[in-house]
Amino acid sequence: MDFFPPRRLGLLLGVVLLLLLLGLSGWGITRLGSAPVAPLTVLWVLLPLLGLPLAAGVVYRLYGLLTALYRIDRDGFYLRWGPGSEQIPLGMVSGLRSGSQWGGRLWPAPGLWWPGCVVGRGLAGSLGEVEFFVSAGRDHLLLVEAGDRTLAITPQDPQAFVQAFVDATRLGSLEPIRTVSVRPDFLLAGVGEDRRARLLLLIGLALPLLLLVFLAFRAPGMPELIPFGFAEDGSVGTLAPPGRLLLLPIIGGFFWLIDLLVGAWAFRKPGGRLPAYGLWGVQVLLGLLLWGAVLQLLAAV
Repeated sequence: MDFFPPRRLGLLLGVVLLLLLLGLSGWGITRLGSAPVAPLTVLWVLLPLLGLPLAAGVVYRLYGLLTALYRIDRDGFYLRWGPGSEQIPLGMVSGLRSGSQWGGRLWPAPGLWWPGCVVGRGLAGSLGEVEFFVSAGRDHLLLVEAGDRTLAITPQDPQAFVQAFVDATRLGSLEPIRTVSVRPDFLLAGVGEDRRARLLLLIGLALPLLLLVFLAFRAPGMPELIPFGFAEDGSVGTLAPPGRLLLLPIIGGFFWLIDLLVGAWAFRKPGGRLPAYGLWGVQVLLGLLLWGAVLQLLAAV
């Protein structure tokens, strides 16, 4: 029998958080393109650098909540939350405990979660470590105890879930199942152990970061408007505030992040190391091109 967690609150708050992060990131990019260089420039840089990765994490959490499912049958207990899943033989489940009867703290460690979408691990007194797949409060909370593990879940109808567990236990198992615990494999696993990969990734990241530092030192001495492009005949084209130059290393940083993830995905595939090296090498080339573009623009000041 399938059970679903309440989703409304988690989805609502998650979408609001996502829009807020995207809005702040877009505002920061807009300000970089139009505002003069000042102490607040650091804030405009940080908004997209921090906001966009956090927005990606929120999308990941929303995907987990949208796909969340708890299931009980006479063979076992099953859980799905995004790419993570659990399969536990019913005989290993020693009991269900209502969260409303537990007086201790029932929250995971700080992380990327919010009310209505609580995922993570935390310590809960005598229960030890609890892994949370929760989207509602204590009235919906059930603690599934299986051996030395405890999972916190929130089915929409906890009483019906408990009754389904009791009924399945009375019926007995038809076919033994094995214990399976699947968590998303860390995408970068193995990349950090490869010397060539480390070198290419470090150089690819260092180039836009050094360019950002270089521009931060040069910006105070620049005029109010500087060249930001050239015409077909080689003459100076568009003029812009110096802060717009900061967009170039930020763009380089975003491409580095995308290149890192795509390359790491290829790296894990059979025969994928050479394509991954190629992608990361392109990022190094992009960093050098950005340096060349900035130096050429500054030479025209």
